[in-house]
Parts: sequence; structure tokens; C-alpha cells
Amino acid sequence: MAAVLLTALVTAWLFVPTMVGHIAAMNIGSVDVTTSGATVTDGGQHLTTTLTIHNPTRRDIVFYSGLIHVYDGETQLTDGTTTPFGETTVPAKGTVTLQVEVGLNPDRTARAKRAIRSGSATFSGNLRGRIGEKGIHVSVHTGGTER
Repeated sequence: MAAVLLTALVTAWLFVPTMVGHIAAMNIGSVDVTTSGATVTDGGQHLTTTLTIHNPTRRDIVFYSGLIHVYDGETQLTDGTTTPFGETTVPAKGTVTLQVEVGLNPDRTARAKRAIRSGSATFSGNLRGRIGEKGIHVSVHTGGTER
């Protein structure tokens, strides 16, 4: 009887964290990443924006890079390269803000400035991260819009 009880306890001890991580990964669609406050910086080389990341899951999420694009209508203003930033942990049920620099296409700097001033700049892309050992991608969208 003791062996059965011990086996059940060890199984539960191993199963529960794995299941919680799996459920959090399944609910990754509820994680919300929005942008706000864009400005052109570094003499037109970058567009700086603030990401607000809300994690309603029961597990911490670690983000380590992204691929963020900025458009004016159908025209892509960014250079299409990876958006680097320091590893950032968003706690379970928490919200974190993060400032990132997105590389601009050098031929579209003036248009990027106009799009930001007029409010026509839109953001899309994703952030890369992990919940436990499971890799995830979370969509980025312009603040104030529906996903």
C-alpha cells in the first residue's frame, strides 16, 4: 500500500508542473502585446516604441527577441531584421513594459516620421519566448486596435 501511495505522490509531483506549463502554453493566445509611443531615433536608423506585455497565464513567460514590422498602409517601413532586446520575464498574471528599437529601412525614414505624426503607422509581428522549456511566439499589434 505504501508503494502505491509513494508512486501516486511522485507521479503527481512530476505531472502537475508539466501540466500547468502545458496549459499555460495552450493559453498563449490570451497573452497581449501592444505598442505605444513610437518615435524615430538615431538619425533615422531606428523606430523606438514601447511594448506592453500582459501575461494572464499561471506561468512566467521569458521573452528574448522579436520580429516587429511597422507599416504605413501597405508599405513596410522597417528593415525586416530581428528586433533584439534583453531577456525579459513577464510574471504570471503580470504586465511589463519594454522599450524596443526596430530597424528602419533607410529609404523610408521620412515616410516613417510622417506616419508616426499622422497616426497611420501600424505594427505587426511577434515576440519569441518560452514558458518553461516550451518555445512560444506571441503576436504584436498596434495599441488601441482589436486583435
